[in-house]
Amino acid sequence: MLPEFNYPTEIKGKRKLYSLFKGLKNPLEVISGNHKILGDNYYIKVNFTHKNFIFSQDKEFTEYILKQNHKNYYKSEIQSVTLGKYLGNGLLTNNGKDWLKQRRLIQPGFSKAKIANLVSIMEEEIDKSFQAFKPEQEVDLYDFFHTLAFNIVAKTLFSSDIDEDKVKELGKIITEVQEVFAKEVRLPFYSQILKMFGVIRKTIAKSNRSKAIIQSVLDKRRSSGEEKNDLLDMLIQTRYEDTQLPMSDEQLVDEMLILFIAGHETTANALSFIFFEISQHPEAEKKLKKEIVEEGEMVFTSESLMKKSFTSNIIKEAMRLHSPAWAIDRQALENDSFKEYSWPKDTLIILYITGLHRNPKYWKDPNAFIPERFDDENAKNFAYYPFGAGPRLCIGEHFAMMEMVLIVRKFYKNFSFISYQKRFEKKALVTLRPTSLKGRIINNLT
Repeated sequence: MLPEFNYPTEIKGKRKLYSLFKGLKNPLEVISGNHKILGDNYYIKVNFTHKNFIFSQDKEFTEYILKQNHKNYYKSEIQSVTLGKYLGNGLLTNNGKDWLKQRRLIQPGFSKAKIANLVSIMEEEIDKSFQAFKPEQEVDLYDFFHTLAFNIVAKTLFSSDIDEDKVKELGKIITEVQEVFAKEVRLPFYSQILKMFGVIRKTIAKSNRSKAIIQSVLDKRRSSGEEKNDLLDMLIQTRYEDTQLPMSDEQLVDEMLILFIAGHETTANALSFIFFEISQHPEAEKKLKKEIVEEGEMVFTSESLMKKSFTSNIIKEAMRLHSPAWAIDRQALENDSFKEYSWPKDTLIILYITGLHRNPKYWKDPNAFIPERFDDENAKNFAYYPFGAGPRLCIGEHFAMMEMVLIVRKFYKNFSFISYQKRFEKKALVTLRPTSLKGRIINNLT
């Protein structure tokens, strides 16, 4: 009798045990190693949870899941349930009609026209943070960018001043939540131990604290009676089409929390990767500074920031090599098949973006930093998905790109960064993040 489903090659035996246990601390090393052994698609069955996983770093398979047949796939229970218990039901964790309803409400706040109006607010925050630099200052840019990116989100999207202690507290909570979440997902039986020792309960309490901080921002806006014409005003005033009712405070806080996290966490991580790569490639820095000079008075305008440029090429190439969204998960709603493979409903699909971005099938010199590759007229068709793809393409893509181009140009107009690190230690939690980026800032004018 033929098997009902035709999975990709299965991980078994010692390699399976290695994958399950080593994957807790080094998922990139394990998943990359598995792909190297078994090719662009492989299958693993986790016996004690009875879950089936298909891992893929194949472009066509990725596009099939995210685009062609996206209606058959939800965000997996990894995010909707496990992460959702900490972060609520915002855009990141929501599914189905509820997700679509929220997306339609929030999307207008991220139009190119709306984002273009935010340049001056971004500039003010960036200039203020850069003015604090002292000559030959030693700095950990990873910490610096987290604070800067958080403040930019707070000011641009919510016109809010959150004091530095609250920023640090939120950052700490977000890290702790990710650490616990990673353990729950990668070693499911370990979640029982975490429950037994009260770790999950304590982490949910911390998450509730982060929501209280966000609620205070919302309360402050309402009590002020001011109209700021920002995203927060839009979220407060918007009404659902079917009921004409506003969002509940709980939903508002969940959406704000997700936007705070997604809007600063991934950007800060990406900026650290970008500055590291520039520090290792003086010829790219030289070309970048030349472009900044040649752009003249237009260099910080929204038109210049949003157009194709060498600055944006640098950002894209750094995000190819170190994509903060290192994997995308989906769960099949019904049985499905693609080419020679088939799988049952509830199968978990892990689209390994890190592997796809370095797959030699699609990239020449895949591990080399070559910003010029994005000059290619076919760049739009590259196997490149740092912001995802399909209907769930990251809502903040244009916001993030404009912000990163502005920060890179503002910095390299006046400064250079000498990294103390020649190798980059990375940690794969919900997002891919560096552990640090230490070095020295040089003022171009000294």
